[in-house]
Amino acid sequence: MENLNPQQQVAVEHVEGPLLVLAGAGSGKTRIVTQRVAHLLELGVPSSEILAVTFTNKAADEMRHRILHLTHQSVLTCTFHSLCARILRESIATLGYSRDFTIYDEEDSEKVLKECFASKEEKGEIRSVRSQISQAKNALIDPEKVEEKPLQDIYSLYNQKLKHYNALDFDDLLFLTVKLFEGRPEILEQYQKRWSFILIDEYQDTNAAQYMLTKLLAEQHRNVFAVGDPDQSIYSWRGANIHNILNFERDFPGAKVIPLEQNYRSRSNILEAANALIRHNQSRYEKNLWSQRGEGEKIGLYVGENDHAEADFVVKELYTLHRRKNVSLNDCVIFYRTNFQSRIFEDHLLKERVPYVIVGGLSFYQRREIKDVLALLRIVLSGTDFLAFVRTINIPKRGLGEATLEKLREFADGRQQNIFDACAAIVEGRAQFKLSSKQIEGLKEYVKVIASLREMTGRPLHELISEAIERSRYLEYLREDPESYEERRDNIEELVSKAAEWEEEVEQPSLAAFLEELTLKSSADEKDPSGEHVKMMTLHNGKGLEFTAVFLVGMEEELFPHANALEDPEALEEERRLCYVGMTRAKEYLFLTASRFRYLWGMPRLMRPSRFIKEIPDEFFSDETREIGESEGHYEPGDQVYHKDFGPGVVQKSYQTSLGLTYDVFFPQAKTTRSLVAKFAKLSRKSE
Repeated sequence: MENLNPQQQVAVEHVEGPLLVLAGAGSGKTRIVTQRVAHLLELGVPSSEILAVTFTNKAADEMRHRILHLTHQSVLTCTFHSLCARILRESIATLGYSRDFTIYDEEDSEKVLKECFASKEEKGEIRSVRSQISQAKNALIDPEKVEEKPLQDIYSLYNQKLKHYNALDFDDLLFLTVKLFEGRPEILEQYQKRWSFILIDEYQDTNAAQYMLTKLLAEQHRNVFAVGDPDQSIYSWRGANIHNILNFERDFPGAKVIPLEQNYRSRSNILEAANALIRHNQSRYEKNLWSQRGEGEKIGLYVGENDHAEADFVVKELYTLHRRKNVSLNDCVIFYRTNFQSRIFEDHLLKERVPYVIVGGLSFYQRREIKDVLALLRIVLSGTDFLAFVRTINIPKRGLGEATLEKLREFADGRQQNIFDACAAIVEGRAQFKLSSKQIEGLKEYVKVIASLREMTGRPLHELISEAIERSRYLEYLREDPESYEERRDNIEELVSKAAEWEEEVEQPSLAAFLEELTLKSSADEKDPSGEHVKMMTLHNGKGLEFTAVFLVGMEEELFPHANALEDPEALEEERRLCYVGMTRAKEYLFLTASRFRYLWGMPRLMRPSRFIKEIPDEFFSDETREIGESEGHYEPGDQVYHKDFGPGVVQKSYQTSLGLTYDVFFPQAKTTRSLVAKFAKLSRKSE
């Protein structure tokens, strides 16, 4: 107990009755859980009566080893799913399954679902229905309670087939355990007696099934020790419900709530800024993180003229931190809201030879959808590229398998033709090659698409890429996986943006030069795993991590907060929590960056700084970077402005030129419209 602060000590010494520990970021959460278990064992509670549940196998293993190291006793420490698998192995017979049931993975589940459709459904349709069934099970919704009749029928048939095969899908582990407990109270009572002390980690991430499971198991003894932080609830898209932790005192009357507010990770300036931001949320418990580590440096803020300036700033700051302040690159991270945002930073890091690694994902140029579109462009450029042909011929599916493709290659070699010309000869009837009618139709479509794109090679490159995506029906192909569709679509739109930017930068843009540059980038991306690397990742992947220096980039409206959240107050609060999580990863240095102009979704866009920047008081930003651009006049059409020579005016249009941000402003007194470059014109708000 001697190394615990007063709040931690109260939490550890709590024995009976419900307790909610509000474990703020960096407050030593894992330590509290393990010390609490050790304290219970010291008091004489048998290890077999203690159950600790968390969300990942990694977290469960770490907790198990810590408890073993501390107490030399083994306690059941597991994930919700493995706990339920253990319960069902013992007691599933009452639900009509045998104990040797099989647990199906996602691929097996989709195969069973495919059997349920009378007609041959598209892969995308099957995945979409599988996702809906998964959501229903995690929300504890039975087939008969589903409102849409077609889904209700498929869901019911799918469950019947699983039962016939004596198999459970991953979601059934939770779903059937709750059904078992609700339907057989005598079985529930056995488990309630078995585990008289229950610890739940990351309680803010529980979904409906996990929440109900906790309530049922703790119903009699009420010795539930929940640890979590509503301010770090960022997984609603996985089914997590923040109200589970917010309603803890309602669900467990008489519960104690202990906030852990001392942070052992960050400097005070970072914590106080994060506190100020999160106070704008309504759905939370009030707590105030603080630190004894000293004030530390102010937060760096940079709003660049465009996204290249933003990326350039980040790379220069990384260089300063590494070279002048001896910060290891391994202790630096670039956080972004969505994966497609990595591209511009990768380009700049590669250019400056700063090693980096994408955590929880692939480098932009290694992503499947980027390689697919580039392969399509390669076959447009050169019909000899057999690998590009093989990669693209079945996007979407055209029924040409490996054996047929190999025969086509041999056929082309025999005629001393490249693969594309040989295919063109076959579909035009100038050469004989045995194919089914479906294969012929598929090959005809492919040849037509490539031929039409070849006719466009004189047009701007970004237009050619957009047409390639559209004519090849690539987005239709991506929709086959509804869960990844939006992210992959964003990535290929970012490729269009890359092409548009690149055309402006080079003297003689061509498809060949573009493909060559991207191939070189992809090759330069090969990492030496032994060296130091800047980490790059989405904010969601950063939860639970910490870094000496953190860069939160793309802090603009519609990027962060995300466009999908702007009309939904609850979603907007989750975006703010995500920003809070990102900020509280930083130990010493925190930078927030944004851009006034960027290519977004393939189009040039003027951007506005994120509301989250404005919700942090100026006092927490460094003097050099506090200014976020109002002096340069970041105005939108309709804004009223004032010019010292022309008087009051109204902004008609804002756009980017070679000189930077430019406005067309109508001045009524002068009866004229002027094009003014923002950095020279010194416009001000009319009210000023």
